Amino acid sequence: MAAKPPLEKVIQREICEWLDRQQLMFWRSNNVPVFSASGRNNQGEMRFRALPKFTPRGLPDVQMIIDGKFVGLEIKRPGRTLSPDQEKFGMRVLQAGGDYHCVHSLDEVMELMDKVYSI
Repeated sequence: MAAKPPLEKVIQREICEWLDRQQLMFWRSNNVPVFSASGRNNQGEMRFRALPKFTPRGLPDVQMIIDGKFVGLEIKRPGRTLSPDQEKFGMRVLQAGGDYHCVHSLDEVMELMDKVYSI
C-alpha cells in the first residue's frame, strides 16, 4: 500500500523551518476565516470571525522578500492545484512585478531557491 502524501501543514512547517535556517525574510499567513473561541457569545457558542477588511482572497501561505522583490509561495499537497482565488492572486502578483510559485515539497522550494534566487 502506497504511503499517503504528507499533510499540507507538515509541508508548510518543513518549508518555513528551512527558510528560517537560511535566514530569509519571510512570514506565514493564514487566509482562512475561523471560528474563534475568543468570540464566544453569551451562551458559550463559538463565533465565526471573518478576515480583516482588505485581506485578499488567495493570499499565499508564505510571503517573502528576496533582493527587494515580493515572492509568494502557495504550498499544496502533491497532486493538489491552485483554487481560482489563488490563481487570480498569483496573476496580480506577477502583474505587479513580484513572483508567485505553487510548491509541493521542501525539495521543490530548495531547487527553486537555488535556480531562481541563487540561495
